[in-house]
Amino acid sequence: MKKFNLFLILILFPLSLFAQNLVFTDINTKFSGKDAWRDWTIRAVNNYGSLSTIYSGNEAWKEWRVYLGSFEGTIKTVYSGDDAWREWRYDFQHSSGYVRTRFTGVESWREWDVMDFNSTLNVRTVYTGSDAWKEWSIYGNKGEIRVRTRYSGDDAWKDWQIDDRMIGEDNALKMASIFACIISAILINK
Repeated sequence: MKKFNLFLILILFPLSLFAQNLVFTDINTKFSGKDAWRDWTIRAVNNYGSLSTIYSGNEAWKEWRVYLGSFEGTIKTVYSGDDAWREWRYDFQHSSGYVRTRFTGVESWREWDVMDFNSTLNVRTVYTGSDAWKEWSIYGNKGEIRVRTRYSGDDAWKDWQIDDRMIGEDNALKMASIFACIISAILINK
């Protein structure tokens, strides 16, 4: 019996580490200059990684790769054309889903639905006006995440603080929601 319990501990312990809930803390560009938006550093408690475009050129913003320890995947537009930014598909090891603007029109970037096959998170700007993109609220049944720029001015989109109070939610769903905030700011300020 002791051998069986030891066997279970050795098998289940690594699996519990793999499934750990990430608590996101910040995201910022790795570089400065005109193409700074292409490479980001993502930090979570006891972990850090990257969000980067896969391609170069004018269409580079349409496909992204996420690495955060053993957590990795892609986020890419579903359609092509001028409105491609309105719908994205994310695929991570054990989770996939969609990021979609809730409305159509010029202001549609201000509110998103992020969903997998079990949950939906709502992502929206906290304020209105020309600086609305500087602070976001992500909320769902398991809590809230606040994403806000650390600075004011033209380069404020390069450095974000994340207050993740959404414990127990799927990591991919949370990452896709944070991505909606960042991609909106990139496209508005690019």
